[in-house]
Amino acid sequence: MTILCQGNPQAQLLKKAYKSQSTKLLYSFFDNWSEEVKSNEGKAQNPYVAEAHKVFAAFYQPMQTFAKSEKRYTTYDDKPYFIIQSSLWKISEAEEILYKPEEIDSFLVARILKYKPNDTIEQKKWIQYCREDSRIRPEYEGVFGSQYWLTTIPTTTVDSSITFRPPVHIEGKKVVYLTKRYERMLNSFLGDNHVDLGEENIMQPAYSKGESRSKHSFINRAAHIYYGHWGGYWQYETYPQADQIIFNPEMNRAVVMFRFVYEGGEVVLEKQNGEWVVVDSRFTWIE
Repeated sequence: MTILCQGNPQAQLLKKAYKSQSTKLLYSFFDNWSEEVKSNEGKAQNPYVAEAHKVFAAFYQPMQTFAKSEKRYTTYDDKPYFIIQSSLWKISEAEEILYKPEEIDSFLVARILKYKPNDTIEQKKWIQYCREDSRIRPEYEGVFGSQYWLTTIPTTTVDSSITFRPPVHIEGKKVVYLTKRYERMLNSFLGDNHVDLGEENIMQPAYSKGESRSKHSFINRAAHIYYGHWGGYWQYETYPQADQIIFNPEMNRAVVMFRFVYEGGEVVLEKQNGEWVVVDSRFTWIE
């Protein structure tokens, strides 16, 4: 674990804030951070990265879960600061992006006819099965778990390991970007005292304890963070977090592969009247 540097004013400010239990000083730490690290939208190196910034700005909805019920997620409501990711794993291009039921139906039927061209009975069985199971949706090559011949759409990586600080504007909130420097600073401050995954019962995630728990609670006065589900790390980002963004060739549809705390899924966006709009969403995995 990195030691807090004596010459680092921000690290010292955070340490002083905690020692005095001063929320005012904690907010000063976050304010300084916000002023120090800004969005890099204007420095995008190619059209894909430039458009990905705009997609993220439309996708980023920390106070709802993307559930079809549009249930609100209230954990962040009273937090004055949001911690935004500063990197993106990958940007890809898919042969097509589909979300409308009729599009998906046509896609699946075409795949079945292609891979089972000489077996009418098998064709009908597969088509009936796909139409009865609404959970069957297109998947994208290169995404974990997307290996099924019927549903996988080929993709090509166009950029990866991207320094990515998208513009975020939410009324009443200030944003900070989680750079490697600030991640190391927070890791050093919080430590790693925790209860291991499953120590108390089979469904229990790892969680902070002792001094780490006390510091965790202190940071949560400003921005809500989580201890890592598996143990040994912190989850700082104010969710949702985008891992991968996939565009269609026309760049008027996009899929964002996202994490929301201990689960995740995908959100489809479409460009309508020049603006990106969320048109479909679903959770697909849980830790």
